[in-house]
This record gives sequence, structure tokens and C-alpha cells, in this order.
Amino acid sequence: MAYQFMHIETYSEQLKPVKGSRDHFNSAAQVEGEAARDPLYSEHVDSPMPPQQVGGNLTISEFRAKRARLLSGITETVTQKDGSTYTRGLRKDAATLYTEIHSHPLTSEEYMADRARHGPPIKAWGQRVLADFKKRMPKGVDYTAVLHLDEGHVHIHILAMNTADPKLDANKLHAGKVAAALHREENASDVIPSLPKPELAKRPKKPKKPRPSKNRNTQKKNDTRHSAAVAAWEAECAEVEAGNKLLTDAWEAENKAHLQEARKERGRPSIQKVYTAAMKKLQDDYYEAVGKPCGLLRVGPRQARKSTKEYAAEKRDAKRLADDARRLEAQRKELAAKDAELIEQKAAHEAKVTALKQDRAALRRRELADKKARADWEKTRVEKENELLRREGELTEAVDAMGEIFEAVESGDADNVNGKLHMPRWPEIVSRIQGDERDSVSTPIRKLIEGFARLVMRVTKRVQDSDGPEVEVDEAPRFGG
Repeated sequence: MAYQFMHIETYSEQLKPVKGSRDHFNSAAQVEGEAARDPLYSEHVDSPMPPQQVGGNLTISEFRAKRARLLSGITETVTQKDGSTYTRGLRKDAATLYTEIHSHPLTSEEYMADRARHGPPIKAWGQRVLADFKKRMPKGVDYTAVLHLDEGHVHIHILAMNTADPKLDANKLHAGKVAAALHREENASDVIPSLPKPELAKRPKKPKKPRPSKNRNTQKKNDTRHSAAVAAWEAECAEVEAGNKLLTDAWEAENKAHLQEARKERGRPSIQKVYTAAMKKLQDDYYEAVGKPCGLLRVGPRQARKSTKEYAAEKRDAKRLADDARRLEAQRKELAAKDAELIEQKAAHEAKVTALKQDRAALRRRELADKKARADWEKTRVEKENELLRREGELTEAVDAMGEIFEAVESGDADNVNGKLHMPRWPEIVSRIQGDERDSVSTPIRKLIEGFARLVMRVTKRVQDSDGPEVEVDEAPRFGG
């Protein structure tokens, strides 16, 4: 066996005969028990071993308990012919358990003899089996998966229930039955009707037994007549039945020929074609998802009608393709790991570059801030120096002006007239003090000169020995506006 094997089936609580067997029956409880290796359902195994849980959202014991609990709570309403209704539990023939069996070409004996060698490919096969199963199932499905190593080949049992459905309808998980149900809803039936049955003759009425008589002779005569009538009735019935049998046999032969001819003309029923196509597609998809990557053939030699040599060559090709696929997958993973490493390194490099840019920007901001601070300080220093120079110049001009006022008074160029000091050169002095860039003399200098003018006025007054001029600040020499 080097080809894939997957079998799907649904089961109810009612016993279901196994195809090809006369005394073998299966049920949901029996299938669950066999998967769990219950002693009662494991008599076909020489040395039963506990199953290995390999997948599922429930363990096999949890799965069995939950399904039993849900089944006990399901009820349905039945409407009778007279319109009355009654409630009952779910019918026993309702399919509530969906199963899949996946078998690997490797024998259990080979696997257990060298687990180190066979473990990785079996694990990869099992992972693909479960991934494909989950991809095919709708939402709201509970399932469990166990691995058996106590029979001829390594195989996996998957048990599932349609928990989202109010009646746990397992047929809605079966690819073939789903396709058939959809076809049945959307298309008219192409079932070939039988020929009308012939109208059969009715049996004659049985002679009534005469009433008992007290007279023995009369009773004896009545019994004799009744026996003869019954014998005649039986003969007549036999004749009617023989005639009816001839009619029935002729109808059956004619109807059989009619159905054969009609089926030959029609071909297989459309619903069967749909069912078969869906199951074939399931196997094809399974081959692409599981069989091909694991080096398994799509079909065996008998179905493919291949010779032993051809089959052996095809197995070698399949193994080579699987090895190539595994090698390519390993290379892909290695490249993916390198790409991930490069991406990580690139991200780290970009992070470092970003950090350096941020540090450089921060340093630039600090440099600009320091430069601006130095410029502001330099501007302030220059302004202060200019202010000091200006004040120094004003002070120098003020001292010179006071010297000129004193010289003018001393030389007589300045007169004290009616308490007012008059100097011909005063506008020139004021202009020199203000300079080209000032509109007025600063207040301290102005106060200094005004104070000096008052002092000169007082000195002049004493010298002239007369009433000193009235010193009015408003009448003192004005320095600008």
C-alpha cells in the first residue's frame, strides 16, 4: 500500500449493516467505542493498545460525554395524520456522528520498530490530515482525533459532531451527502416510474359455517356440506391466486425490462452522479493537500489498472516527488528564516539609523540653541558696551559743556539777565552733546548740567553781590525736545 486512504461515513444510534458483511453492524456507540479501544468493541484487534490523542478541541472521552449529553436533550415534534402532535426524543436512525479514517501505507510494526526514523514523516502526515480536516469543516463543529498503532497500518480516527445544528445533523458534514441534498432541492427527481400494476382478481368470500343443530344427523349433514363448500372455495381461491401470480409475474418481467431500458437510456441517476463527483473531488483535494506532499499515490494499482512494474515505478516517482517537495519545503523554511533574520537586521539597522538621526537632530538643536544664546549674549554685550560708550560720551560732553559754561561766565560771554543765564554758544553745546544719533539728552546728564547751571547762577549772584537770578528749571538751557 503506497496510495492514500481516506474514508468518511455518518452513523446513528441505530445499528447499520456493514457493506459486504452478512452479520456485521455498526452504530455511533460502536464506532466511538472502537476508536476509544473499549474492550467490548475491540475484539477484532489481537492486542489492543490505548489510542494516542493527536488532535481535536475535545479528548475522546470528553467528546463521547458531550455527544451523549446533547442527544439526551434533543426533542422533536411529530404531527400525526389526524393533525394531532406529540413530542418525542430524536429518532434512532438520525445520523449524529461524522467520522473519518485516514490510513498510512506504513505498517504499525514498521513504525514501532524504528520510531526515530518513521516518527517525523508520520507526524507531518498527521498534521496535514488535521489541517485539511479543519479547513473542510464549517464553524460550530466539535471533534477529536486519535492515532492507532495496534492494527495493520498506522491510521487516524477523526470523530466529529455538528454541534451548531439543533439535531446534530452529521449528514451536513458529509461532502457527498451535502452535494446530493443541494441537488435534490434545486432539481426535479429523475427516478424512473414503474409500469402500472395489473388489477388482480379478488379472492371469493369464504363460506360461512352453519349454525349448530341439536339434531345429530342434521349437524352431520351441515358439516359435510360446509366441508365441501370450503374445499370448493379453496380450489377457487387457488385458481384466482394462480391467475394473479401469472399477471404479477408478467408485470414484473415487463416492468424489469422497462426499467432496464429506461435506466440504460438515462444512465446513472443525476443525484448519484452528483454524489460521486463530490466524493471524487474530495479525494482529489485530499491528494493535493495530504497525499501528494507525503509521497502517496492518488489511487492503487488495481483501480489504475497498472502492472506490478508500472506500479513500483510510480511509487518510486511519488517518493522522489515527496522527497523533492520536503527538500524544497526545508529550503523554503531556511530561506524564510534567513529573510526573517535579514528583516530583523534591517529593522535593527533602521532603528539605529533613526536613533542616530534623532541624536543628530537633538545635537543640531542644541548647537542652534547655543548659537542663538551666544548671539543673544553677544548682542546684549554689544548693546551694553554701546550704552556704556554712549553714556561715557554724554558724560564727557557734559563735562566739556560744564567747562565751557564756567569759562563763558568767567570770560563774561554769559550774562545773568533778570535771573536768567544767556549764552551765545548754547545751541552749539547742546548739538554737540546730543550728537548725530540722539534726539535729546538723557535725563541724568540734563539734571547734571541743570544742577551745574544753578550752581553757576548762585556763584554769579554772590560775585555781583546782588539778588541772584531766579533759577527756574523750565527756563534752564534745554537739550533737545
